[in-house]
Amino acid sequence: MGEPEQDKIVDSSHVEHPEKIIHDSENGAIKAGTLAALVEHLTCPDKLDASFNRTFLTTYTYFSSGTELLQLLLERYDYAPAITSPPTESIDWSDQSKSVIQSRVMIVLNQWLEDFWDWNEPKGPETQKNLLRLQAFVHGSEPSLLQQKLLETIQCRLAGIEPRGTKRPLSQPSSIATTSSSSSAPKPILPRKLKPSKLQFLKLDARELARQLTLMESCMFGKVQPNELLHKNWQRKDSLALAPNARALIQFFNQLSSWVGSLVLAESDLKKRTQIIGHFINVAKACHELQNYSAVVSILSGLQCAPVYRLGRTWAMVTQRDCDTLEPLQDLMSSEQNHQIYRNVLRRAMPPCIPFLGLFLKDLIFIEDGNSALTPDERLINFSKYSMLASMIHTVQRFQEAGYCLQPVPELQEYLATELQQSTDLQKMWDKSCELEPRGRWDKNRERDTYTATGGMTTAMVVACMVFD
Repeated sequence: MGEPEQDKIVDSSHVEHPEKIIHDSENGAIKAGTLAALVEHLTCPDKLDASFNRTFLTTYTYFSSGTELLQLLLERYDYAPAITSPPTESIDWSDQSKSVIQSRVMIVLNQWLEDFWDWNEPKGPETQKNLLRLQAFVHGSEPSLLQQKLLETIQCRLAGIEPRGTKRPLSQPSSIATTSSSSSAPKPILPRKLKPSKLQFLKLDARELARQLTLMESCMFGKVQPNELLHKNWQRKDSLALAPNARALIQFFNQLSSWVGSLVLAESDLKKRTQIIGHFINVAKACHELQNYSAVVSILSGLQCAPVYRLGRTWAMVTQRDCDTLEPLQDLMSSEQNHQIYRNVLRRAMPPCIPFLGLFLKDLIFIEDGNSALTPDERLINFSKYSMLASMIHTVQRFQEAGYCLQPVPELQEYLATELQQSTDLQKMWDKSCELEPRGRWDKNRERDTYTATGGMTTAMVVACMVFD
């Protein structure tokens, strides 16, 4: 897949109506506006629009730089009448109104620095210069609790320290979750011997495998930062630097899917091969019960990949009970009507939950590529586009807010991590599949089959693999 075009900050300074802003006639939400008008609404004295502010601060890097935004906010602090007011209207600009706007500016600045600065503003001399400029401004402003709080936040940022009260997603130090969980966590279901090198897949409880996979994946999911999902950063040539956590989660998904297929194909005995398929179906079911939809899709992708999917004799031996378990999982993750069944389930889901990241990436690409940065007629910033992007990011953040109440088993996680690292090349998987169940007798004299990707791979799997294309 080609390198995505570098996003450019929207320049709306040339528009005919620099003060204009457009609201949705049905719900009053802001659809478009100039940067100046959007910043004015950000600090509106009439009401604090928390939803708008969060959307703006999540996505402002698409249409402004940190330096420009800081300049507009500082100007707004000392500004007089509202810029969207008609020139013929008499404006009563009282000290009280100005005081409210100044408080709003302080609130927005503090919110920006606490919860959005770290992943929106790159480390470097320009960012450091902006912090020093902001520090000088706050020192010269009227003393207040807001001023004191903002000053403390600035000093933390200058020192490279996380400000108190900063909202951070749940995270762990590595993909191996070894921290203790609550005493209310279910007791692990363990084999007699826990030595990772001696563990056998079929002898491990499906529920416990699902729990440990979920803990491992939850650690990586909790680390994904909003900026990794914006600007299609996970697709760029320097994505290892721009989106390391998103890439790690995608890699985990692909490795799990590959491991599923490889483990099935590694077994030459037909009966044991069907047992492995059945065991993976039960692991997927347990992941579904934990609301780990990412692992469900990954396991299904492994079972539905062409080298496994074509094993007709093997699938004919899978028990009816396992088939009955598999069918509703396939229905849930069906791509029909744009994954409507899964989307409805996810909309009602409460944390803890690990959604399938690939579908978010697909939606983010669709929003970015399918909506213009400026409105076609008046060339205003198309804020509706950025509201949709922010909504996707906020959904991810919502699921990052709570962790799983499960007890880690380091030995099982070490076993899983080792197994997942041993991914098999698709061509080798295809060759092994044809060896296990050769093609018809009419193909006996044909040259060895070459693997060709088919519809057996789910659409979701393809989306998740885009970063490696």
